[in-house]
Amino acid sequence: MGKLLSIETGFTCNSRCQYCTQLDYRVIPQADQLDLTTEQIRARILWAKDNGHDELGFSGGEPTIRPDFLDLVAFARDTGFERIAVTTNGRMFAYPKFADTAIANGLTRFTFSLHGATPELHDKIAVAPGALTQALAGLDNITAAAKRRGVKLHLMNNQILIPENIRQIKDMVALLAPRGVRLFMIQPFIAQRSNVADLGRWFVPYADVVAGVQDALPVLAQFGARIKPYNVPNCLLTPLGREFIEPQFYGISVFREFEQESAGEFRPFKARQWFRIDACQTCQEVCPGFRIEQLPQDKMAEAIVTAAQAFRPQPLADTPLVVGGTELLAPATLAGALATLAQAHGPVAVLTAASERSTRPELAQLAVDAHGQGHLAELVLLAQPMDQRFLAQRVLEKGNLDALRELLLRLAELRQRGLALPKVRLMLAIPDFLRLQTDDVLRGQWPQLAAALRRAMPDGAPELLLAMPNFARGQEPPGVERQRAENLAMLQQLIAAAQAEGVRPLLLTLSAARRQIDAKRGGPMAQLEAQLATLLPSEPWDDRLFRHALADGPMEFVTWMPAWLVERQDAPARHAEPEGAHGASLTAAKAVTVDAPGRAGDRWAGRVRG
Repeated sequence: MGKLLSIETGFTCNSRCQYCTQLDYRVIPQADQLDLTTEQIRARILWAKDNGHDELGFSGGEPTIRPDFLDLVAFARDTGFERIAVTTNGRMFAYPKFADTAIANGLTRFTFSLHGATPELHDKIAVAPGALTQALAGLDNITAAAKRRGVKLHLMNNQILIPENIRQIKDMVALLAPRGVRLFMIQPFIAQRSNVADLGRWFVPYADVVAGVQDALPVLAQFGARIKPYNVPNCLLTPLGREFIEPQFYGISVFREFEQESAGEFRPFKARQWFRIDACQTCQEVCPGFRIEQLPQDKMAEAIVTAAQAFRPQPLADTPLVVGGTELLAPATLAGALATLAQAHGPVAVLTAASERSTRPELAQLAVDAHGQGHLAELVLLAQPMDQRFLAQRVLEKGNLDALRELLLRLAELRQRGLALPKVRLMLAIPDFLRLQTDDVLRGQWPQLAAALRRAMPDGAPELLLAMPNFARGQEPPGVERQRAENLAMLQQLIAAAQAEGVRPLLLTLSAARRQIDAKRGGPMAQLEAQLATLLPSEPWDDRLFRHALADGPMEFVTWMPAWLVERQDAPARHAEPEGAHGASLTAAKAVTVDAPGRAGDRWAGRVRG
């Protein structure tokens, strides 16, 4: 087996697959300007050769729509690579000349991303009419060109499994195997921050995956084809027959689009994307374990309830416990957890970004029901405007302001129907609130968000919790006293901006111990909060905000729990910001995170039984 490097070329794509984790990046104006340049990709090809890689792959986005794609393939061939791959939706290969040139220039390995065996299903998933017809024509063109030129091809398909296509694995094999595809990668929908709101819609239990593969066994046998599971434990599928299953292989390296010098340079800590069951302790398979989305719902609720009890064994009057990190919980699980927490701690507060498995209508109804049952006192809505993606400073995340407005309007509708709501408040990092007032792209979103908040909370001025993010690790804290006048002047502007929209601002404070920051930063942070408290009434959250295993640092790939407020302990020192990333003195660095793939989550080891 060769040593393969996959180069991420950027985010632009001619499809809009509904499950995609990169959709947020594609709503950005002129997103193609965020793709890597020809020179950058050529440099990465040379890096691959110099570092012992003998196979090269291109991924995106959709790499084939780049004007330089065919030239890059030729450059890789001329550099000495004999096995050159692409991960593609296949549509560009519907042009016969493009397909022929790709083969002539050295492309030999293709991973198609086809997800439905009929145009009705695949084109719906890809949000691209004609996509399946184009991809099949492209596959035929590739095989014809390879036959003419005497090139041996390696053809694979990667099917993202969702409820609509889980029983179409057999149909995908029947459609593609006669065209030369012999390896069929399958992987369930994977949740990340950018798409966790779709988890309830796209979630597929492992049992359904096994059933779908079992259905496909006869057609696999007919064509001598194999299933390659990804993000599915090998032990679930190998009992169906090892002749049909090609176990996961982790020899691939990825040069991510945001990395600068080398592949894998931003892997300083692990994400807890996996858990293990008891049987994993003696299993001999090469496998990361079970996806965290597949953790049984009762175990998720248990993790939250247990952590809350350890954090605050006794309830505190008029100080609701703040529960965040509920992104992976189904609505019924969340409702049950709130009921259990309320029994021990009194009515609690839920901190949510309205981007989680519970849909916005479900979350609104859940809030009303839990409040009526005496389980929920507050709903704190964490707002994140469009912002730089962690580490990948060239790329923006869309943020969740639209999601919050939708939730607030749903709540307002329930209020108009005579239902009682819990107290609803907004929460913003002070630098983010400042950007809402000063950034030309974001300007105008704050009045809309405030108006939606007032509709949900029409009696009196609703509240806005403002908090300072942690000062950056590994950097000298700012001179808080020296910047006192400037800090207070800017805070006065923010207070005026809140009050102009009929919203009452408050200052959320946390001690250095609760922020989990070192003393070097803790002193200046406390000093700054004391400064700000001279203009704003403060609300301490030391006895309110806790983190459980589903909201801890290694879960930042999926949770919206504010990483800038409670620091993860394995985070590296902050890398230098691009010029202009910091404006006024009140802006502060957010804790660095990374979407690096992790191995099995140690904290779950042995806790879950199969």
